[in-house]
Amino acid sequence: MSRPFVSASRRTDIPAHYAPWFINRVQAGFCKTRNPFRPSQTFRISLEPDAVRAFFFWTRWPVPLVSHLDLLDQMGHRYLFHFTLTGLGPPLESQRPTIQERIDAFRTLSDRIGHDRVWWRYDPIILGDRLDADYHRSRFDSLSKALEGATSRVTLSLLDWYRKTERRVKPLEDRAGSLKRLEGPEPEAMELVTRLVQMARSRGMTPVACCQPAFHEVGVEPGACIDAAAANRIFGLEVQDEKDKGQREKCCCAPSFDIGAAHTCISGCAYCYSTVSQEVALRNFGRHDPTGEFLHNLIP
Repeated sequence: MSRPFVSASRRTDIPAHYAPWFINRVQAGFCKTRNPFRPSQTFRISLEPDAVRAFFFWTRWPVPLVSHLDLLDQMGHRYLFHFTLTGLGPPLESQRPTIQERIDAFRTLSDRIGHDRVWWRYDPIILGDRLDADYHRSRFDSLSKALEGATSRVTLSLLDWYRKTERRVKPLEDRAGSLKRLEGPEPEAMELVTRLVQMARSRGMTPVACCQPAFHEVGVEPGACIDAAAANRIFGLEVQDEKDKGQREKCCCAPSFDIGAAHTCISGCAYCYSTVSQEVALRNFGRHDPTGEFLHNLIP
């Protein structure tokens, strides 16, 4: 199985917190990473332009990386961004940078590289007594208006209630309100998504679903976050569109190497599936070496 793409990263926000390390590794031509399930197993991943068909960046705040995009362009690298913007706020998400600052950053990035290469993630959708359908309709309406013309697609997905997520979120429900453990077919979720789809399409955005097959019934296309077909179209590539067998059963992503590390994202999202706690992430961030071969070289 070939892995022509590099994910940067499902495990942590590299553009926001580790841009200097990433650029150092691109200039060096390689990085190293660990198998998250067997940390003693390491991989050397080439980051040479002829080895990487495209980078897929995942971020809530791309600004620290934007100043380095000229270098990536000069080296001949291709890249796309997943930009998560939900506006949930505390206690589930950090309130900094502000929503308006994130919107401005989104539009600036889109102006710089094109609306087909910056994909909005309204993800995760979390429903509860305070985060009800009216809340999400209003929030999505406001954000989609603000991002109209700056993106060609939006990814929709319900929160996956991993055990790690449950442990972190449950103590916050006194402040966040009672939250619902939904999987997709529930009428409340489907009715909401139907309305979000209508708003997205009215603003020129193609809605896609991440691991939510039930959403397909209301007009949401299956969405591959590592999307070979889109990369082929945007960059004129000819990468085989195959499924990454290492991902979840419902995942449509193409094979990729992920160069991030778990327990390193300091963005502070309470529902994060890749970070055991904010305290651990901050401690690991403090030990990060931007000149190192690994983003994080400590074995858990």
